[in-house]
Amino acid sequence: MKNIVVASDLSDRSRQALRRAVNLAAQTKANLKVLHVVDDAIPANLSTQVQVGAKTLLAEQVAADAKDREIAVAIKVDVGDAMEVIGAVTEDTKADLLVVGLHRRRKFLDHIRETTMEHLIRSSDIPVLLVATETDQAYTRVLSGVALSEACATALRRIPMIAPHADLTIFNAHEVSFRKEAEQEYETWKAMNPLPEGLPDPVFFEATAADALEDIVKNGNYDLLAIGAHTRSSAGRYILGGFTAGLIRNPPCDVLIAK
Repeated sequence: MKNIVVASDLSDRSRQALRRAVNLAAQTKANLKVLHVVDDAIPANLSTQVQVGAKTLLAEQVAADAKDREIAVAIKVDVGDAMEVIGAVTEDTKADLLVVGLHRRRKFLDHIRETTMEHLIRSSDIPVLLVATETDQAYTRVLSGVALSEACATALRRIPMIAPHADLTIFNAHEVSFRKEAEQEYETWKAMNPLPEGLPDPVFFEATAADALEDIVKNGNYDLLAIGAHTRSSAGRYILGGFTAGLIRNPPCDVLIAK
């Protein structure tokens, strides 16, 4: 991993994401770009003040998180539409990972439309790390849901970059009582996709993906969940599965979403 972008809206939720991004940059020796986008609807004189204040605050936070570690960091405060700017910056920097915090919950609006975070992750070309927990510790226990799509294979390939020393558990959910067929499909998928060596055997659940996840999370203290953005190998770039969308809104821990 060479380049990481972390997008911050200066909230406490983004503060957690920034801390994780700084630690990942130190761990992987990647270049880190810290991005804040100022709404272009703000009057020009006020916008200038916000830009200066944001850059100062982010520099202070990065310094506090980096401590005595040497990290290649660039702080960028831009004006415009957040979605457009984040997409342009990740493309320009050839980012390998986008790190973000949780979305701000709006009880009414979240029920009737896609959240900002869902929109961001759906439109991202690169894996997105959604940071839900406040810690500066490296990931130690990773859970990965494998639905036999190309996106799931990408998620598994990203885990060694983000959590190289973590214990990994893989699960596969199938809703019909054909365990042997599920195992055969997994082996076929595994043979067709380049995956990291030494993967553990998956745990198979006769359940929906949501029910399987709920069951396995109850019995394990995981700090990272790695999944594909969708469960269909033929799904397009802009497809976001319902299971994934639900996790974005209510993650059980940090979530790595790959395409």
